[in-house]
Amino acid sequence: MKELTQTTNWNVGSMAQMTSREIADLTGKRHADVSRDIRVMFDDLQIDVSKSAHIYLDALNRQQTEYLLDQELTFTLVTGYSTKLRNAVIRRWLDLEHQVVSLQNELNKWCAKENFDKSIGSLHGKGLAERKKTKHLNTTTIDGILRKMQLKLEV
Repeated sequence: MKELTQTTNWNVGSMAQMTSREIADLTGKRHADVSRDIRVMFDDLQIDVSKSAHIYLDALNRQQTEYLLDQELTFTLVTGYSTKLRNAVIRRWLDLEHQVVSLQNELNKWCAKENFDKSIGSLHGKGLAERKKTKHLNTTTIDGILRKMQLKLEV
């Protein structure tokens, strides 16, 4: 694989992005062909391609255009089939992934609450009836979250 020349440092924050040159290198395609595919994809999705276009200097010190794609658009580009269908499937996959992460965060919160309630009950001698209430609420909620997570993972 040919070595990539140094690119300008983009201010992309914590967003993971991949350049069209990286995609070309990874797929063994010519950069010109990958760039053409990106322009077609952006046209199909009705996205302004100029927002992803950046200038870099090639090995001969000439200004060239490359494109920066986020994970969703990178997947859309490289997975084949209809652009709109690929994009819909990938958006759904990313949405499901986000939902599972949200449920995991909720589960962690309720498990921490259960552990806290358990420790407070034993440290402060809470009444048995009060501890049974919090334990029932916590366990019911945790079980509900686990069922939702199972449904999300089976979709």
